[in-house]
Amino acid sequence: MKDKINLVTLPKGHPCQVVDCRMESEEVFLEPHRHDYFEIIWCLDNSGSQRIDFVDYQSVQGRFFTIAPGQVHESNSLGSNVKMLIFSTDFFENRYRHQLMFDAIFSAHQNQHPYIDTQGRGATQLDAVFDLLLEEYQREDTDWDLIESLLTCFLRYLVRFSVDKTEAITVRDERISQVIALIETHYQSERNVAFYADKLSITSKRLNELSKAHLGKTITKLLHDRVLLEANRELVFSTKTVKAIALQLGFEDPAYFGRFYRTNMGESPAEFRRRISK
Repeated sequence: MKDKINLVTLPKGHPCQVVDCRMESEEVFLEPHRHDYFEIIWCLDNSGSQRIDFVDYQSVQGRFFTIAPGQVHESNSLGSNVKMLIFSTDFFENRYRHQLMFDAIFSAHQNQHPYIDTQGRGATQLDAVFDLLLEEYQREDTDWDLIESLLTCFLRYLVRFSVDKTEAITVRDERISQVIALIETHYQSERNVAFYADKLSITSKRLNELSKAHLGKTITKLLHDRVLLEANRELVFSTKTVKAIALQLGFEDPAYFGRFYRTNMGESPAEFRRRISK
């Protein structure tokens, strides 16, 4: 294991990459690594698998793995029959409808699987848009504004043809997206619901009502889940001591962290590390 999970970045000047693994040999990161970009892996058959936040997922034809910045990703077997779209976090204009679309597709911290199944629906439209993306990407004078427009089109088709997320792009309260972003920024230092409610200018009770209605969880549960996810990442992919991880996550008392972890996970941090590392 390593002291730090590798952070993988896009090449400078290339805010987006379009890859057809059937046409070229693409080097695959076999070691655990953390993205600072969004990645979509489109499975064209049932070969290969992905490990995302130390959970293994099998490739299924018509499945789109959706990996968000910050997630830990490992390709034990990517398979050669896939297409990939990779793009930076600031590639799109910061517009509310774009945020809704991203919430529907990339749900790293919302208790959903990191993939979308289409069961083959929309293959004609998605294929056509992907081919246009690949053609433009391979040009010497790539038009990145056109790439952004085509990628938006691809993502919106993906939401339309997904099996279980077709309504997510229109029904979510804007404040849910905002609180998820706030949790991602502050979960290590702020675990009081009132902090997040104040940021959104609503009461703690109302914020919890919104969270339970849209995500099925209270704000406290969302915070605990995010802390545990980061703890598990560090326990699996680093050699940091449990004490060091506890301090990193904002626990002044490592013993309290141990009790918190056992209460939520049913085992101690050390037991989890030994079990998952075998």
